[in-house]
Amino acid sequence: MKTIDVKAEDQQQLIKKLQKQNDKLQKFYNEYKRVCRNEEERIKELYCLYQVAQFVVIESDMDVALDKIVHIVPYGWQYTKESCARITFKEKKYFSFGFFESRVCQSEEILIDNQIMGTIEVFYKSELGSKSNDPFLLEERNLLKGIANIISFYVKKQSDDENRKLIQQQLLHADRLASIGELAAGVAHELNEPLGNILGLAQLSLKLPEMPDQAKKDLEKIEDCVIYSREIIKKLMEFSRQSSMCKEEINLNRVIDNSITFLEARCIKEGIKIVRQYTENIIVSADPTQINQVITNLTINAIQAMKNGGKLIISTRKNSKNVILSIEDTGTGISSENISKTFMPFFTTKDVGEGTGLGLSVVYGIIQNHNGDIKVSSEPGKGTIFEICLPNICSNVHPNVYQGERT
Repeated sequence: MKTIDVKAEDQQQLIKKLQKQNDKLQKFYNEYKRVCRNEEERIKELYCLYQVAQFVVIESDMDVALDKIVHIVPYGWQYTKESCARITFKEKKYFSFGFFESRVCQSEEILIDNQIMGTIEVFYKSELGSKSNDPFLLEERNLLKGIANIISFYVKKQSDDENRKLIQQQLLHADRLASIGELAAGVAHELNEPLGNILGLAQLSLKLPEMPDQAKKDLEKIEDCVIYSREIIKKLMEFSRQSSMCKEEINLNRVIDNSITFLEARCIKEGIKIVRQYTENIIVSADPTQINQVITNLTINAIQAMKNGGKLIISTRKNSKNVILSIEDTGTGISSENISKTFMPFFTTKDVGEGTGLGLSVVYGIIQNHNGDIKVSSEPGKGTIFEICLPNICSNVHPNVYQGERT
């Protein structure tokens, strides 16, 4: 009887020992599964980060890159099938497949030079939120921050590349204008004298008594053609900037009013309303004659673009660095393929006899000569805006805007 009790006790101890070993093995197995699961998650995260980095290296088109990034993001998260992503950048939105919104969300800001330019968000289905207060892993939060940083770097690089291309285009444009300017000066000089002789002889011939009617009409046509040709020569000379520039401090608003005085009657006749939006005390250092020419050329262009009437808005404003003159019309506008050619010499979309294609080139040359800048923006059918920036010499005066309309 005693022998049986001893055996039963030994068996119980053996069972307890085996249970302890089994518990240890189970713990080890659970830890092993946890480690493997974590490793799988880290591999997913690294692969996601790698793919995002690849897209920003390969893709030059920002829209395509951001669209590809938003589609790959959910694959880096623990619950891939229950997740989706959205990127918002400059009012544009990009969505992953099967996008949905829920309260279970994490987001990261996209910063460019410490300014918030957008966000990247990851959503989980709502039922995941009921199982855990925060189903997102710490590593996933770090991953989202890393993706946001990559996007920021990519966008900044794209912007730098665009600025570099713009500067290169401006340098090429300036070099082209300089070369054409030299050619224009030579051509103008060579043509001026023979044209003057032709005009003088034509005008003398018109004074001859008993001139036949047909001959008189022909001579009048010659006279008109020579005057038109001399006008082109004059613009060529202006374009080549052969005349000296005499800068002085001028009131820009007053110069504008003087420039458009002789065009107001034409505006009334053609049903164009002139709207002035001036900031007071706009003083610049400039050649008044040349600035007058700039305003006149741009105003005439605006009037010619509004054959059925419209509104001509002339405004001035300033900041700490620049004085800005804006001339806006509600005319036909400029097509996207032509806007890049706006300041090119001899380029014009006007009918024969309406323009030489030199007016805007002259304007460009004058503004460049004043250490300023001119930009054009346009939408076909809605109008065009020319914006001129000149150095501000009176940055301490606070602006006080007043507005007025004349028809």
